[in-house]
Amino acid sequence: MDQKIQWAVNHMPKTDDKNLPVMGLEEIRKARTFHESFPQYTKTPLTKLDHMAEYLGVKEVYLKDESYRFGLNAFKVLGGSFAMARYIASETGKDVSELPYSVLTSDQLKKEFGQATFFTATDGNHGRGVAWAANRLGQKAVVHMPKAPLRRVWRTSPKKAPRWISRR
Repeated sequence: MDQKIQWAVNHMPKTDDKNLPVMGLEEIRKARTFHESFPQYTKTPLTKLDHMAEYLGVKEVYLKDESYRFGLNAFKVLGGSFAMARYIASETGKDVSELPYSVLTSDQLKKEFGQATFFTATDGNHGRGVAWAANRLGQKAVVHMPKAPLRRVWRTSPKKAPRWISRR
């Protein structure tokens, strides 16, 4: 192989963005623990790509195949479900670490919090993830979609998900 892998140092100045702590290690641990609390959770497989490694001139290349995540063939379920949990935590005065799946789906939380409707605008994996998570957590979801073929609309909505789909 004649090509070299190119890279560049990020010289951007550091930021004082107050939203960055959401990406801190403690928050990442909370997100992982939260997702592991779902009964449907399994680790996603790593696929070894020998030919790609050979092509790139490196020892090994692995691909983390998120298409199996929660059986959805949609990797974006993690962000939507964790955002829902964080919202419910903030509304109930709790830390998200106090709200595993078993608590979020409990009758006690339903009495304390009730039900919210989560909105998103997408025609892809994010919409599937939001609809799926809302269904599993006993919440509602609205997925606004651009005009798309009906087969794509129904692919976005998991079976039995409470849904209202707007196609514009």
